[in-house]
Amino acid sequence: MRTLYLFLLWSSVCSVFALDNYPELITDRPDQTESSVVVPHKSLQIETGFVQENKETSIVNEKAFGYNSTLLRYGLLANFELRLGLEYLAYEIESKHTTFSERASGISPLYTGFKVEVAEEDGWRPDVAFLGGMVLPFTAAKEFKTEYSAGDMRFSFSHTLSQRFSVGYNVGVEWDGETAVPGYFYSAVLGVQITDQLGGFVESFGLMPEKGDEEHLLDAGLTYLLSPNFQLDISGGLGLSDNAIDNFISFGFTYRLLN
Repeated sequence: MRTLYLFLLWSSVCSVFALDNYPELITDRPDQTESSVVVPHKSLQIETGFVQENKETSIVNEKAFGYNSTLLRYGLLANFELRLGLEYLAYEIESKHTTFSERASGISPLYTGFKVEVAEEDGWRPDVAFLGGMVLPFTAAKEFKTEYSAGDMRFSFSHTLSQRFSVGYNVGVEWDGETAVPGYFYSAVLGVQITDQLGGFVESFGLMPEKGDEEHLLDAGLTYLLSPNFQLDISGGLGLSDNAIDNFISFGFTYRLLN
């Protein structure tokens, strides 16, 4: 344990002096707002973590888990990245009034996508990126296969407000695979650089389907840059509408391999 503490301390000290020698590490976790920046050319960024979601109704208690919600991002060009996502999922449902319960676990459908930078920030004009992707149902465990193929498209925008504050926001459309009806996604996040290594954010996001109930949520979190290419994160959120989950908590890390 003492060795681990010494390693973490040494990594923190080294990172303070090394930050200027590396491209800034910009991640798409833990918030729901995708950044408008692609990973550096020919670099691989691994973003992974754990998430637990909870929802209680008058009838059941539901828990959902993502044990390794992993996104791989590769800089194919200077302004274009490829994206590959996979999770190991589980859920638990328990009835409040009967002995009924249900549990399942397995691999999620494979996500494939891309991000392309459209414009750089210039005065009033924000950084702009476009993201697209699709989920392949046949790659999932039986319990997590969807009836339809799923996918999403969104625009990502960001503004630098000051040396420490920035805002980002996304708008887009997605298909969850359970129906052929699309839903419209939105998010807005305020980020703050507390120190050179510690950052924080607060965010609002949600989904408005063409048919069905809307989901609106609020979350916040912290990130800690342990080294120029390694970042830890923790976050949590609350549902603001009846159809949304009650709450969630997540923690994870990002590791970047530069060319």
